[in-house]
Amino acid sequence: MFSIIDRMLIREVLKTLLVILSVLLLLILANTMVRLLGQVAAGSISMKVMGVLLGLNIVKLTGFILPPAFFFSVLWVLGRMYRDSEVVALNAAGVGLARLYKTFVLAAIPLALLVAVLVFGVFPQARAYADMLQLQEKKQFRIGGLKPGAFNEFNKGQFVIYVGRTDEAGDGLQDVFVRYVQDGEPGVLVAGRATLTKGEEAPGRFLVLEDGHRYQGVPGKTDFSVASFARYGILLPEVAADSLNVSRAGLPTAVLLASDDLKLKAELQGRLAAPLSVFALMLLSVPLARSLPRQGVYGRLTLAVVIYAIYMNMIKLAEKWMSSGVTPEWLGVWWVPALTALLAVVIIRLDAVAYSPFWRHWKERRL
Repeated sequence: MFSIIDRMLIREVLKTLLVILSVLLLLILANTMVRLLGQVAAGSISMKVMGVLLGLNIVKLTGFILPPAFFFSVLWVLGRMYRDSEVVALNAAGVGLARLYKTFVLAAIPLALLVAVLVFGVFPQARAYADMLQLQEKKQFRIGGLKPGAFNEFNKGQFVIYVGRTDEAGDGLQDVFVRYVQDGEPGVLVAGRATLTKGEEAPGRFLVLEDGHRYQGVPGKTDFSVASFARYGILLPEVAADSLNVSRAGLPTAVLLASDDLKLKAELQGRLAAPLSVFALMLLSVPLARSLPRQGVYGRLTLAVVIYAIYMNMIKLAEKWMSSGVTPEWLGVWWVPALTALLAVVIIRLDAVAYSPFWRHWKERRL
């Protein structure tokens, strides 16, 4: 089934694909990890949720980066072969454009299947699991909006509470630190234990600190005071519980197929565009890589980057148009890969004229 030429081309393309995919994943995941570590430091998520979200991003990026990575790997390998006149030698041996397409289609089929499995199956399940894990964290023990192990900020930084951990019984907090600003003067409260009680005379909830110390004023000034207390109550600002919206990306593909909602159908079309992009971009990469010997490939590589940027924006735009009802439902998103394949045919026909001996001879005579 695979000839020597097939194995050589597929091997070179896959090696380049792995390099491009690894570089893109490392660059994007580095930025994602910095953002997730910031959320962990702020107490928004735990380390467990961070690991799940990082794995979720790996699955998502692999599914959506494989089509452009395959596009640029074919473009780069064929461009180098054109530059080194290897394609000229293959053409002399009877390996034409159709033969090249056959090889790359054989390579694109398993990649498209892999992208389909990731986009239609693995990523929605991983997204749903991450949403569920975040929801469980939000339902964990929180007292009056206070989350253990994190700084809790109120009134734009005028009131900050840090809670070390909860009691084993779950009815109090330990290792409590409070910083507040009252009448323009800062104050600090430190206590080993605190509980939450509901005010009888005044409405609201009070954080009652036990066996702690109070530091009031600015250090170095005469009115700075230090005091110890057995019990000290603070009115705690009311904090509404955060709500977690379930994203459409976490819905199973079977739910999208059975739904009549236009936005869910647009989500399904967006997932379908990923495996279709493998073939559409591959069809475009072969004519874009073509060049004359010693001509270089960088000019068309720049054109390929521009075309890919337009393609990805058109995919997002087509999905948005479908979900908002601008385009008919039957049109969906598939027309963008179809136009890309048509563009490949147009470039092939133009190259057939531009690189023909008659046209080149006519231009030489004019010059």
